[in-house]
Amino acid sequence: MKEYQYSAKFYDPILFPFIRPIRNKVIALVKQYHYKSILDVCCGTGDQLKLLKQHGFDGEGIDLSDAMLSVAGKGEHKANCIHQDATQMQYENAKFDLVMTAFSLHEKSHASARKIVEEMVRVTSEGGDILIVDYELSEETSALSKMLIYFIEWLAGGEHYRNFRSYIKKGGLPELLSGITLTEVERHYFGQYGIVLLLLRKEKI
Repeated sequence: MKEYQYSAKFYDPILFPFIRPIRNKVIALVKQYHYKSILDVCCGTGDQLKLLKQHGFDGEGIDLSDAMLSVAGKGEHKANCIHQDATQMQYENAKFDLVMTAFSLHEKSHASARKIVEEMVRVTSEGGDILIVDYELSEETSALSKMLIYFIEWLAGGEHYRNFRSYIKKGGLPELLSGITLTEVERHYFGQYGIVLLLLRKEKI
């Protein structure tokens, strides 16, 4: 995860205006559904976990970027994040009430992203929820939003940009989630219908 070595310190300040409405929605959902145990997959700088902590909710996170994890461990509200591979989580089955990830799947290869989703389902308790935030481009997405999204991803460059283009070409989250049995609980759009927040439930067997 060397691509974040230099950008980690500036990641949150740059994206703050765009990400904060989504962060706030996550907090509202956590308050609404009263989750007791929370895991943030590919937690990055731990910004979401820090905000949750300010509202009285504890959670933990995993990420592969040491630079991001370094930022997560700083500040007044330090996030409890550890170095771990999201495709091979070191957690027992059905451990968490809520497992979430934001803007992580589009930048991975399809195989890796699918494995991450499958691992998220595995570590979610029966009756627990999975929250995913990522791009969803459709006819409803504004032209400006599409342009900005492609520009941001182009700036990331390299494998990140190639994986993003593949993610969009394959159909985004619907394709990635196909064949996985989850019940949609809520759906919210941001960025002029360029970003979707999905809350999905792992029903009790």
